[in-house]
Amino acid sequence: MPTFRQLKALGLIAQTGSFTKAAERMHITQSAVSVLMRELEEEVGQPLIERGRVIRLTDVGEHLHRAGNLAAQEVDRALQEIRDVRRWSRTVLRVAAGPLSAATIVPMALARLAHSPERPRVVLIDQPVRMLGDLLLAGEADLAVGSVDLPLRRSSSELKSTLLLADHLSIVCARCNALAQRALDAGGLTWADLAQAPLVLVGRNGGQWDSLLREQLAQHEGLTVGYEVQLLSTALELVRQDLGVAVLPRMATRMLDPAAFYAGPLRDASARWNTYCVTRGGRDVRQSASAAFLEALRQSIDESELTPR
Repeated sequence: MPTFRQLKALGLIAQTGSFTKAAERMHITQSAVSVLMRELEEEVGQPLIERGRVIRLTDVGEHLHRAGNLAAQEVDRALQEIRDVRRWSRTVLRVAAGPLSAATIVPMALARLAHSPERPRVVLIDQPVRMLGDLLLAGEADLAVGSVDLPLRRSSSELKSTLLLADHLSIVCARCNALAQRALDAGGLTWADLAQAPLVLVGRNGGQWDSLLREQLAQHEGLTVGYEVQLLSTALELVRQDLGVAVLPRMATRMLDPAAFYAGPLRDASARWNTYCVTRGGRDVRQSASAAFLEALRQSIDESELTPR
């Protein structure tokens, strides 16, 4: 197994193009660097460095160098977290959340967690859904919350997802929009009712929106997408200005001002918005904090009378 010292020497050779400069940076002799590289090449079984007038890494060396950089970043991050834990006397938990989850169930869970005995220090990373998997796999987040199950299962077997919520979909339009009265009279709206009304979508890059919209656009002539945004607040302001109609999970409509918005059911029995909690496999010092946060999410959802898991 390559050592961090060997990988550091490889990285410095890549940066400086010189065994001598790499040795100076490591405060060791040039011959010691040569020994480290010889041992590393023997371990790998292939040349890692092209030795000539210009010293550079082979393709295999570049691949190992990139992997070594990721490993070094993870170690540096772990050391920083250990220092933070010592400073704050509690665990640091990095939570990545998609825009809808970050604006709804995640703050409720954080408020609950703040009063729990576990009480980790939470770093909240709100990002588009398409970025959550990369944050997890790069070790920049400990868990992710959002509509992320399908794309992550396709991209990695290292990730474990837990279904938190299978929510009904709602229609949200400006109170002055003609659709508001129609929905009140009919007890909701169907996809067909939304023909010719520009749709306002939040985080369409998620797999759920893509599959749902492809199906509905194919079935209902006249459905059009007016705006695609990443932030819930942006979508709601577009709707408030009567620039379109939003289709949102019910959890995102609970606190809307009824004087400004109509929010009612989308009458489609098969349509659900699934929200997941996704973690990386393995065990680490944050496992108990992750479990506490997951339980806080579940309790917040249950007490909010949202759709059961």
